[in-house]
Amino acid sequence: MPRQFQHTTNNRRSSIVYSSSAGKAGLFSPADYISGENALEENGEAVEEIPDVESNIQALHPSSLLDANNSRTLQRESRKSSRRSLPGSLIEEERDLLIDNKLLNSRRKPHVNYGATDNEDVDVIDTWENAIKDGKNIRTTITRESQVIGINAMPLVVTFLLQNSLTLASVFSVSRLGTKELGGVTLGSMTANISGLAAIQGLCTCLDTLCAQAYGAKNYHMVGIFVQRCAIITLLAFLPIIVIWCLWAEPILAWMIPQRELCNLAAQYLSILSIGVPGFVLFECGKRFLQCQGIFHASTMVLFVCAPLNAFMNYVLVWNEKIGIGYLGAPLSVSINCWLMTLGLLLYTIFTKQEVRPLKCWNGIIKPAQVFKNWKKMLSLALPGILMVETEFLGFEILTIFASYLGSEALGAQSIVSTIASLAYQVPFAISVTTSTRVANFIGASLWESCVITCQTSLLLSFVCSFTNMLIILIFRRQIAGMFSKEQDVKELVITTLPILAFMQLFDAFNASTAGCLRGQGRQKIGGYINMFAFYAIGVPMAYFLTFPKKMGVGGLWIGITMALITMSICQGGAVFNCNWNDIINAAKSRNTEDDEQD
Repeated sequence: MPRQFQHTTNNRRSSIVYSSSAGKAGLFSPADYISGENALEENGEAVEEIPDVESNIQALHPSSLLDANNSRTLQRESRKSSRRSLPGSLIEEERDLLIDNKLLNSRRKPHVNYGATDNEDVDVIDTWENAIKDGKNIRTTITRESQVIGINAMPLVVTFLLQNSLTLASVFSVSRLGTKELGGVTLGSMTANISGLAAIQGLCTCLDTLCAQAYGAKNYHMVGIFVQRCAIITLLAFLPIIVIWCLWAEPILAWMIPQRELCNLAAQYLSILSIGVPGFVLFECGKRFLQCQGIFHASTMVLFVCAPLNAFMNYVLVWNEKIGIGYLGAPLSVSINCWLMTLGLLLYTIFTKQEVRPLKCWNGIIKPAQVFKNWKKMLSLALPGILMVETEFLGFEILTIFASYLGSEALGAQSIVSTIASLAYQVPFAISVTTSTRVANFIGASLWESCVITCQTSLLLSFVCSFTNMLIILIFRRQIAGMFSKEQDVKELVITTLPILAFMQLFDAFNASTAGCLRGQGRQKIGGYINMFAFYAIGVPMAYFLTFPKKMGVGGLWIGITMALITMSICQGGAVFNCNWNDIINAAKSRNTEDDEQD
């Protein structure tokens, strides 16, 4: 994804812990696709950063501007001495805004070298600075933001669907075995996500900040140290969870779930899945090792191989007459692919021929004394990520526990509806990710009015997306139900519940958009508090009341959660547009002021 306004400094950028709406969207993180504060390279070698000559420029109030002429002089000298080269796409973002505001008359003519030493690139930077000096207002437009958000969201949808397909393939393959098996894989995957995978993902979000800061400060050796430290701490933290999955999962589940057979199937699922947990931890840490260096396509390349392979392995291990092992083939396929994804990232890191050489951030195996050094700083960044991931995820999965008390058919229907909700969420979630990045970049450039326009555009796009999802679910609800199950009772429950899910799309997309705006503002804690209130004070109690006392079945579960999403949309929308932009911009400036860790 493009990183707008490259010549703004690190101090003027937002440093954000991104988190996923994992309850519906699957186990992935927007940080996989968001550029960090990485230094650029030339011919594979590290290049000197431009000195922080405009970190004190405040675009909101002309009276607080520094002498722009001095700033430009220093920048020109810095450019001559460092010969820093900027990718053309970064300058193009600024060029488009200047042209939209009639501050620049001509667009770049295509040529080979897109460097900051190019006269046209220098002209863009100088024009931008002159506009700030003269107090001219640089604003984006709804048309511009629609183009940027739309173009950036499209590849994300594909990538998200690929990663989401890892668990979707298990649902498809196991659903054909029977209702009990479908309930077992649903309960098993739910338990795995709540007690392990979601928390692992949340903990690893600390690397989104730590590794990006270290790389931006040219402390390349610290990137490898941070990654190894996080991997070791995460593995040690979740080792007891793995033991519980293997030895005591069934009695613990039986304490909450009445059907003992489902508990047994879920416990088997967890025991096989535990084989892949270390691979999942290493994959999450490994892709962040690459992301902080500006390498975002590696995980996508790996998924393009592993996602189809996972679907094939599900068929072979579940259904093949010679080597198939039935139900347990589904978690075995996921475990194998967790390790294959890790292997894919490792092979890319070692053998890539790209200009950026990731191994420059690897300084050997971490020393034992370094493993727990400054671990409190790491956890202080990880805990908010865990909170954001777990809050919404647990809220949705509580519905599965409620459904288990309605019978195997209801649990199977709940699993199918949840899967459909996850698939429908991919497009608005991609819009949310691109919105986060765009808002963060505008905040980094102190263009708060453009932030407002971006948020408004995001809401408009989310409405178009949600309306389309609603129509598809309503019109094709029978065909969709038939794709997931061949049992008539389960299909009828799904068909009667899908209209509620269709109505929910309007607010689910709005919630995704406003959550992206909050993340872009660096106010994800507010989103966490709103999530906790909406789900646990409104959504879950109402779902229980409608499902059991009012006997509305699976439909009652989704009416309750829809009310939670309506509450979240209203509260988050109010928080996004009723804020102090000066405070947000000042917080973004100071977020990366801590001294780098020295080892």
